Amino acid sequence: MHMPEVTPEALAALRSPRPYPAITLVLPSDPKAPSDDHTRILLRDVLTEAKRRLADDPDVDRDDRLELTRHKLDPDVIEVARDSDRSGDAMVAYVAAGEPVQVWHFTSPWAVVPRVEFGTTFLTRYLVAAEQGARPYLVLVLDQKLSRLFRGAWRELTEVTEHGFPDSPQIPSPEDAIPGPIPHSAPYEDHEAYLKQYLRAVNSRLGDAVKEAGRPPLFLVGSPKMLTMFRQETDLADLIAGTLPLTGMETVPARELVKRLTPVLDEFDAQQVAGALAAMDTARSQGKFAGGPVEVWTAVADKRVRLLVVEEGQVIAGRISDDRRELELEPVQEPVTLPNPKRDIGPAPHSLGVATDIVEQLVENTIRADGEVLFVPDGTLAETDGVAAVLRF
Repeated sequence: MHMPEVTPEALAALRSPRPYPAITLVLPSDPKAPSDDHTRILLRDVLTEAKRRLADDPDVDRDDRLELTRHKLDPDVIEVARDSDRSGDAMVAYVAAGEPVQVWHFTSPWAVVPRVEFGTTFLTRYLVAAEQGARPYLVLVLDQKLSRLFRGAWRELTEVTEHGFPDSPQIPSPEDAIPGPIPHSAPYEDHEAYLKQYLRAVNSRLGDAVKEAGRPPLFLVGSPKMLTMFRQETDLADLIAGTLPLTGMETVPARELVKRLTPVLDEFDAQQVAGALAAMDTARSQGKFAGGPVEVWTAVADKRVRLLVVEEGQVIAGRISDDRRELELEPVQEPVTLPNPKRDIGPAPHSLGVATDIVEQLVENTIRADGEVLFVPDGTLAETDGVAAVLRF
């Protein structure tokens, strides 16, 4: 099974309590060849580790252990559950007794380390962190002939075919007037009225899409006239993050559109980073700043974080206290290396109890507490070991 989008409903279903163990498996994959030999070898080793832990865990029910070992933790079962039409540089598989295996593909902002995690719920932090790290946005192409909407993540666009998009208006052309188009004549004024009516309709449809997507940044593409008129008619101006005054984009493929839009996206990202750094400087002067993984972990646990800022490639490992408020840092283990990984990738004895997904937990817990998350280029937060936060109080 593969669900195409990380919706609130999908996350709630994954987070619902399950009999122990609900198994979460995560590993990197090649987006161009998700079923290549390297991925299959690594999947085999991750499944070997999961089976070993099942055999050694006294809290696992015997019948569940047999079902999971014989019928679920198998490379062929995982392969069948994968969606060959989806791709990404990582995958996560959710395995539990008594229910189908779920496999999700995602693109991660950092290198993915193979992991096996047991719990009483599936761990969704990988999906949530990847979605946040991708900095989702919307792109609206405005044109009198056809308006299109795209969902964006990183530098990839997927066209929206819901909410009335793509939208082909029925706007009479002033050239249809007889005896012909005359500036400021009645047909021309009527055309302006039709165009405004059409843009109001586009805005209404866009509102539904924006709400569903969680009000992400919005980028507009179109002629200067269309961009100006849309700004006058929309009630979503606060979401507009950038514009590209360019015509002829109503029929181009998504890959061509994103090439044209890349400078605008890059400028927006730079503004976001600059804004976050300025917000942290202000927070320092107000005593509302936390820096470093240990300090930020406690602030997140106390639901004090308004803005969490993390370097894109940051990986943190540590031991979490019983009350979940304290973090003791530990060295990050090296990931499995290809093409000759060990057959059993179980953790070394000294690493038992060490969580290697600290960044993902920080991201998910911040979002759950209605905080914002921003990923920044590596090296931006060198003074705070790659993690910092602006606090509410």
